[in-house]
Formats: sequence, C-alpha cells, structure tokens
Amino acid sequence: MNKICLITGATDGIGKQTALELARKGFILGLVGRNSEKGTQVVSEIISKTGNESIQFHQADLSSISEMRRLATEIQNTYESLDVLLNNAGAYFNNFSTTVDGFESTFALNHIAYFYLTELLLEMVKNETPGRIINVASAAHRNSKLDFDNIQGIDDYKGWPAYGRSKLMNIMFSYECHRRFSDSGVTFNCLHPGFVNSSFGNNNVGFARGSLNFAKSLFAIPVIKGALTSIYLASSEEVEGVSGEYFDKCKPIKSSKVSYSKNDQNQLWEISESFLESIQKY
Repeated sequence: MNKICLITGATDGIGKQTALELARKGFILGLVGRNSEKGTQVVSEIISKTGNESIQFHQADLSSISEMRRLATEIQNTYESLDVLLNNAGAYFNNFSTTVDGFESTFALNHIAYFYLTELLLEMVKNETPGRIINVASAAHRNSKLDFDNIQGIDDYKGWPAYGRSKLMNIMFSYECHRRFSDSGVTFNCLHPGFVNSSFGNNNVGFARGSLNFAKSLFAIPVIKGALTSIYLASSEEVEGVSGEYFDKCKPIKSSKVSYSKNDQNQLWEISESFLESIQKY
C-alpha cells in the first residue's frame, strides 16, 4: 500500500520540492497551503511531472486555531490514516504583528501550528503501522534561549531573534514528543534544511526583504538540495524506528545545548497547552 504524507507549506520552496520527490516515490500526498489558486497549480504541476495523481490540496491558514481545527477535520474525513506528518510551514516576520487569535505571528505560525496540528492528527499517525512526524527546524536556533516570562518576545520584538527562538521551540517540541509518546511507535525527528534559496522572507518589505535576498544570492543552496533531508526522513528505511534526533544533511547531529533541557521542553509544552486552552474557551 502506498504511504500517505501530509505536508504543510507545500506550495513553495522545500515543501513543494519535497512533495515533488515523494510523488515520484509513489506517495499519496496531502498538500497544505493558504492560497487555493496556487495550491491547485502546484498539484497540477506535480501530477504532470510525476504521473502520480494521488495528490490533493487542502487550503488553510495555519496561523489560525479555528482554521487548524477545520483542516484536521478535513484530513480525518479524507484519509484513513497518515504515515507521515511533515510540519514544514514557517515564516520570518521582521516587524511585529499578531494573528487573529492574538498571538505574535512568528510564535503562532512557526511553533503553535506545529504543536496544535500534531496534537490534532497524532491519532491518525498512530493508526495501523505507526508513522513519522517530522518538524522542519533550523540552525538559526543555536544562539537562542527561551524566556518563559516573555515567550512570544512581545516586550522587545526583533524579527530574527524571534525566528531563532521559534526554531529552538521546534526542536524542543520534537524531543518532548519523543519522550511523551515513546510507547506509541510514532517517531519524532526534526531537521535543518540549510539556508535555502526560496521565497522565504518575501512576506517582508524594504531593507529586511532586500538584505535577506542579497544573502541568499551569495550563500543559499538550491531548493532541491534543501529538501533532501525532509525527503530522507519521510521515506528512507534507514530511519525506521529512529526518533528524538536533529538531522542535518541526512545525518543526526547535536542541536544546541539549551535545546536538551527537559525542564524547558516540558515548560514549553505546558505553556503552549495553556495558550491553546485560553483560545478554545471563546
């Protein structure tokens, strides 16, 4: 039976490239993105290039709690189970902004979306043969630490430090999932894709966008290379049963020292749950 993979942020960059390569491997794919027109175009493009017609687009804004709940219901009604959940969607916001739920945008899209979608779909990944949950993080986490009294960075917001913290959260969340659900059979891993020449950061304007694109022109790797570790973790038999690891270039490596604090991992989990509970009351 062909494996089923749900990929968030799948209409551009490494998400789209990962979808293309997994389609070539015969995966049944659910692609999640915000723009329906773009999603339809990407599905047609991948089908045309691979001949794999088992691809569907699911529209959702993952910065919204209600949208994630709606998406989860749609996924549950579409697929009997999931073999792979690839939390790939993310963004860099140079200027402070908030979501419809009142969360800081980086925190909402880069962390809460991973956290909540995993919570909503975990039982689907547990079904039948337990599957894999993969979180796209970044080496940008390495100089970051969490301040639980200001977890969203609202008091002194700066775009790049906020992004780095969110990627640290992705890693700590992966490790905490591995520990909490070790008996489930589901594997939880995270990865650094590399500094990729994609549309990442193009939601910003002015100097922030220009300086990031200039850096890409000098140092970034092509999208096809940036997607390799995601493809590997989703499809390779070599990582069957491997869990609680941080990968770079398809190999497990050490993440930052602070990312291994079990106390901080647990505290991040608890504060994330409390944020979600506060939203769901209304």
